[in-house]
Amino acid sequence: MSKDERQATETFEPQESTTESTAANAATLSTSGRLMAYNDQLKDSLKHGQVFTELLDTLIETTSATELLTAAQRLVAYQLDTSFVTFPQQYSQSDFYLIFLNRLLALHGRERVILQSSDRFHELYHEFPGINTHGYFVFQLEETAQRGAYYTEKNTGETLFYLNFEKQVLRFNSRALTQLLLVDYEGKVAETALRGFENYLLDIGKFLKEDFGFDTDFTLMDPSNSAVYQLADPNLSSTVLDKLFVETAKGGRILERGAEGEAVLKLDDHVVVRLFSQETRENETDGWVLKVSDPEHKESWFDILLKYSFLRAWYLDNLASLEIRADSLYFN
Repeated sequence: MSKDERQATETFEPQESTTESTAANAATLSTSGRLMAYNDQLKDSLKHGQVFTELLDTLIETTSATELLTAAQRLVAYQLDTSFVTFPQQYSQSDFYLIFLNRLLALHGRERVILQSSDRFHELYHEFPGINTHGYFVFQLEETAQRGAYYTEKNTGETLFYLNFEKQVLRFNSRALTQLLLVDYEGKVAETALRGFENYLLDIGKFLKEDFGFDTDFTLMDPSNSAVYQLADPNLSSTVLDKLFVETAKGGRILERGAEGEAVLKLDDHVVVRLFSQETRENETDGWVLKVSDPEHKESWFDILLKYSFLRAWYLDNLASLEIRADSLYFN
């Protein structure tokens, strides 16, 4: 990494003192003096552009995860154009998020998504094999001072996750994942493609967490046995539980009552789903939750919904009550 890269990004602005002096004393400045002042400003602008190209070189070529993140952080905040030099063709700030993800996954040998360029919209976008005929993905910048971005399916507008380099936060949107992958793509996209896309999203979260310590919330895709999925309705009605009993019977399963009064459903390969009301230390209800456990710590609630149609039907039919909560700070 060059010395210029290690320095904080400086957005070029014409020096006020020089500009004011030139304007005030234009009649007394020599032609040579005016030309020299202009040339100095132009040189500074070109140096500013050179720093940008060095950062872009790093984003494209580095084999260091740390350098990759630093370059991406600076590029998404970099103002390339100056008062003296403008570049008519350049990547947008949202494009750098896409490039970063491709490079991060490539460093780990897990690049699954294809980075494409749209001549029509003048933007980069992601295509995922098996899904590309139905939708594609871009980043939309957050319209606040937080300086984050939402990974969005362009055709539907569904925001799948939120990424913020400065805060080192990654949040997945359970509602959008459910709507896009389990509803909109139902019967259109093969299950293998959906599982591949899920693994792609999990890889993003895994590497951001392991390489940089990002605070990551996978919501309904979390495969850990310690994951607790909080339901939207803290006071789940008995009617919804009765429907679960009916759907379970249709699926050839038996819904059991656990030792703590929870509903227990045993599935294939020793996978167990538990539904219960969680209590705080003060013995006050903290809402209804789901837990999924399996010997390999590989099955999430999303995997269960994808595999078992009777549970998917129950979940989607009662989504207002059963939807897994996402971080309300980033998703409505």
